Amino acid sequence: MRVDITMLRSIRRSFTEGIKGMVKNGLMTVTSLLVVTACIFVFGVFLMCIFNINYMTDKMADNYQVKVYVSKSVQVESDTLGIFIEEDISLTPEQYEEKKKEIETLIIGTENVDISSIEFVSAKDRYENFLETLSDKEKESYMYEDTQHFPLGDSFSVKLEDNSKEISTIIHLDEIVGVSEVLNGNEIYASYASAGSISSSITDAKYEEIKAGVKAKIEQIPNIDTDNIEMIDGKKYFADFKAELSEEELQGFVGLPDDLIEDAFVVRLLDLSKAEETIAALSDIENVKNIENNRELIAIIENLEDVVKTISIWIIVVFALVSLFIISNTIKLTVHNRRKEINIMKYVGATDSYIRGPFIMEGILLGIISALISFFISLWCYEGLLAAIASGNSVLPIVTSIAPFGLIWPELIGAYLVMGAVIGAFGSFISVRRYTNV
Repeated sequence: MRVDITMLRSIRRSFTEGIKGMVKNGLMTVTSLLVVTACIFVFGVFLMCIFNINYMTDKMADNYQVKVYVSKSVQVESDTLGIFIEEDISLTPEQYEEKKKEIETLIIGTENVDISSIEFVSAKDRYENFLETLSDKEKESYMYEDTQHFPLGDSFSVKLEDNSKEISTIIHLDEIVGVSEVLNGNEIYASYASAGSISSSITDAKYEEIKAGVKAKIEQIPNIDTDNIEMIDGKKYFADFKAELSEEELQGFVGLPDDLIEDAFVVRLLDLSKAEETIAALSDIENVKNIENNRELIAIIENLEDVVKTISIWIIVVFALVSLFIISNTIKLTVHNRRKEINIMKYVGATDSYIRGPFIMEGILLGIISALISFFISLWCYEGLLAAIASGNSVLPIVTSIAPFGLIWPELIGAYLVMGAVIGAFGSFISVRRYTNV
């Protein structure tokens, strides 16, 4: 108990002497307060920037949406290519067989072609395979009746080892002598459909079935918030978009079908850090045409946060060193004025902590007062900024992305007080240490 009372008396004495030292130093105290306040305020500006970047990122993460568009076109082995042989009626059957072998050899030598998948498909077989994909009603309406010359000729069917290199592989295959064209499964289907009277688009009933299948696949992806999957009607979305356009702007959309835009699922992610792999999984779902997301914007904000943090560290270091220098000189002045008193206390057996206490307390008080001044300046500037933004109609949406001061002030004032106290205590300790060694 006695130890506690002694400690309290020592703290009270240090506090009282610290106040007296600040008053006696006058101009140096004011200078120290101004410099440390400036240092902490600049630190606070960057700290508030970081708070708001985190706030914006979190808010965007909460509202982060991925649009998954469902294709209305028939999807038929899009990963399989048809390499069609150029028709030449002057060739004899033997010459034609020789030509086929030459083309097949060149296909085998093409990079990225899965050799085991190479298969010759006659024009008749491919045509009959196409008919098998049609309903009975579609077969009846199919008007192409020339059984001697089919819409597409003989071909080789191949698969690729890496679908991401499809375009470059098609270019190489298309350069083979004797090849007329290279088409993927969807293009082959469209070629047959255009030769008859059927559409390469699917029926509404089939589209609903496909959408249900896509949604089921989406729900199986681990990072998807399955409770918040929404459907966007493409027709309605396109109609609403055109409704906001002027008569002049609408001229550019004349003749376009109402179902130009596919229906889409709007999904939210549970963990934004796994966005890339989740989007890749969504892209792999059959009948998904494309994915729309704003991940790039979030990445820019995250990079901005790193830049602000780096700049903040260097500015804080520079201002902290300046503050330490000013506080150190202020305490030196106090120590110099009381050097005789310090020597007497040292000779009569006073401990270093007893002698140093008032000076270190003076530095801490300087830091804390500077922190409080900086906090109120920050409050005034921040509220003024919010008011200025709110008064400008053109930037009103920005207000929703800036954190209210009430949300950040506890962390802000805590950081201010800690920084002020540490700078003050350390600066004082550096100055007083050498003068207590007598």
